[in-house]
Amino acid sequence: MEMDWGNLESHPLSLIFDKLVECLDHIYFSRVCKNWYSIAKFNYQNREIHNNVLPMLMIPTKKRWVRSLYGISCKRDYQFKLPVPSNKRLCGSSYGWLAKVDYCSQDTLITLINPFKVALSIKLPPIYIIEMYRTRTYYEYDVHKVVLSSNPTFKPHDYIVVVIYSVRKCLAFLKAGQNNWTYIDDVHGTFNDVIFYKGLVYAVGRWNNIVSFDLSYLKDDRVIPKVVSLEGEDYANRAYLVKSLQGDLWLVRKFIGFPGDEDDEDNIEPSSGTERFEVYNLELDIHTDQLIQMLKIHSLRDNVLFLGDNDSLAVSASYFSNYLQKDSIYYTDDFSDDSPPYPNGPFDMKIYNVREENFSQHCPYHRKFRRMPPAVWIIPPFQWN
Repeated sequence: MEMDWGNLESHPLSLIFDKLVECLDHIYFSRVCKNWYSIAKFNYQNREIHNNVLPMLMIPTKKRWVRSLYGISCKRDYQFKLPVPSNKRLCGSSYGWLAKVDYCSQDTLITLINPFKVALSIKLPPIYIIEMYRTRTYYEYDVHKVVLSSNPTFKPHDYIVVVIYSVRKCLAFLKAGQNNWTYIDDVHGTFNDVIFYKGLVYAVGRWNNIVSFDLSYLKDDRVIPKVVSLEGEDYANRAYLVKSLQGDLWLVRKFIGFPGDEDDEDNIEPSSGTERFEVYNLELDIHTDQLIQMLKIHSLRDNVLFLGDNDSLAVSASYFSNYLQKDSIYYTDDFSDDSPPYPNGPFDMKIYNVREENFSQHCPYHRKFRRMPPAVWIIPPFQWN
């Protein structure tokens, strides 16, 4: 007896949909026919599914202007090609939007790209960088990170872009519709990550230096940050800020061992890279916004973290219990101080278990990664029109 797959009842279709984890599989499901689309829409609008979305890894391909998506739950490279350059570094991933840098007539230009909407991009005004603070040869590293306050697709006139730029790693921001960047007081610099948290913007550096600023307050077209934590003596190669699922602000510090002379370009995978992570809960004074204490965390509870050139993310370990490792950090290779990337390319992409202090793999290293820019985490957006 032939099965009429297009007209299956809602219950068996919902059971099939529940077995799908990756966003891309949800999209494929919804495109089968109108009936499957309505089931996907109904299930996806369920609050539990809507709030639990698994990031995918956008990886380079052999084609210069195309990237593909890798699903970590099924360890599969999807043959879904996106119009995103493989030969250019991406310096941000927010709400399904990507950021890339170009250099034209001595101007540093940032473009926001939505790879899931054909030809949809936003060109931002040039950002001013003093010549002595440029990376010189590799302009793609003049902008270290781009973070958005909200999705420009849904709020085209009400979003904010914050960037970390120049060798000094200073801060600037731009509100939607503005023609010029507003620069944060450049006395404060050397930042690694930025996050929007409880109405303020927080930035962190490698020496545990943390500042916050309120973008609703301007003075002479500049914003003067409030110092949350002064620089200390404890140095980390990378630092990240992430909002936990419980609403706490966490600091994640990354320590890196660097390639030595023993690393041969003919080796398929170098041995050096990230050595460990440390995670801290930041307790802030609700009145003064000053740091009260940093409490080191040895278990991430229900949080699994995704770190790299993307917005730092936390997803539920229990919701994805069959697919993600508990107490773990899934990270990509975002080290850019010695640009261009290592000769072997962005090889440092692994899973670090905070409790066990060991490593495992989420995406195998491929020869096609050699001399290529890093992969980046992205959440394919669902839009029900």
